[in-house]
Amino acid sequence: MKNKIIGTTTMKKYLTSLFLFMLILGKLHGQTDFTKPEDTLTILEHPSSFSDLIKQFKGKVIYIDIMASWCKPCIQELKISKGLDQFFAKEDIVKLYISIDNFGQTDKAIEILKTENIKGYFVTYQAPDGKPNQFATDLENLLLFDNKKQFRGIPIYAIVDKQGTLITNDAKRPSSGEELKKQLQKTNNSHN
Repeated sequence: MKNKIIGTTTMKKYLTSLFLFMLILGKLHGQTDFTKPEDTLTILEHPSSFSDLIKQFKGKVIYIDIMASWCKPCIQELKISKGLDQFFAKEDIVKLYISIDNFGQTDKAIEILKTENIKGYFVTYQAPDGKPNQFATDLENLLLFDNKKQFRGIPIYAIVDKQGTLITNDAKRPSSGEELKKQLQKTNNSHN
C-alpha cells in the first residue's frame, strides 16, 4: 500500500511538472490556453440548417472552406492554409471546413485534415443518416450552386460576418495570401 501512495505522489509531481513545462513553453510561443478548440480540429454535430451552424460562432468572422478528400486542389490549399494559422488566431477568425464527400466517406476528409494538422472546425454536408436535409439544401443554395443551379466546383471559400450574414460565397483562397488577409480584415474591422 505504501508503494502505491508513493507512486501516486510521484505521478502527481510528474504531471504538475509537465503542466508547468507546457505552460511556460506556451507563453514563450504566445499560447496559454491548451484547450481552445481552435488549436485542434473540432468535429461538430451535423446542424439542422446553415443558420444553426453559423449561430455557434456568433460574434466572430467565419472563413468557410468547402472541400472533399478526393479534391487535389482542396488538399493543396489546405496545406497552404496552415501558414495562415497565426493570422487567423490573431484576428480571432474561425476556420470552418465543410466536406462534400459522399455519405460514408467523410472519415477520409477528417483523416486528411488531421494528418495535415489542420486547425478549426469540421462538419459534413451529408446528414449522418444519408438523407436529404435542410443544411444540405442551404449549402446548395448559398454556396455550392450558381444562379443557373450548376455546381460551381470545389474548393469554394466563403466569409460570414460577426452578425452571421454571408458576405461572399467567392472569397479568396489561402494561396492568395495577402489578398485573403485584406478581405478578412475588412470584414472583421467593418463589423466591430
